[in-house]
Amino acid sequence: MTTYIHSLEELDISSGTPIYNPTPDLENLSLTDPAIDAMTDLKRISAITIDTDSTIDLAIEVMRHAGVRLLLVVDDKGLIIGLITARDIMGEKPLKISEQERIPHDEILVQHAMTPREEINFFDIKNVEHATVQDMVTKLKDFGRQHCIVIEHNEDTDRYYARGIFSITQIGKQLGMEISPDGHVQSFSEFEQLIA
Repeated sequence: MTTYIHSLEELDISSGTPIYNPTPDLENLSLTDPAIDAMTDLKRISAITIDTDSTIDLAIEVMRHAGVRLLLVVDDKGLIIGLITARDIMGEKPLKISEQERIPHDEILVQHAMTPREEINFFDIKNVEHATVQDMVTKLKDFGRQHCIVIEHNEDTDRYYARGIFSITQIGKQLGMEISPDGHVQSFSEFEQLIA
């Protein structure tokens, strides 16, 4: 049996130490590339989740810490019941919620600002595998959505699982398009020009 002996020396770090936060390299795309190349694959990158009873202030902190702009909202069983984006939290929506619900901004919960499951568009991975980036952009435009979720059927459990996420902002970045200062595509006009 081999014994390894090595002298470990402690480092004295006087200043704060940042943490590596790996972000996937986004490859450049064209509209004719496979749509799957623009999908955030949840088999490779863990989804970041939050519950409905968390405040939107906590949600934005989670987003900042994780370096994402979308959280999947899950119930106590881990099932998707909605999604919430940075745009939902940082735009005018919280002001409207605060006025309509008569609650202070710091008491607005994720359930008030999220997009519920019924309003999310889901696509089967089997269909996505045969689609192009242009197909996905066109679908998102038709639905007027910034995001959609890709699902995959697991034959062992006979259930559907979230397999991926499409984001119009990410697609825009990968196509080399101008993204607005708040990090999202304001409209589909640039995509329409490319498609035309």
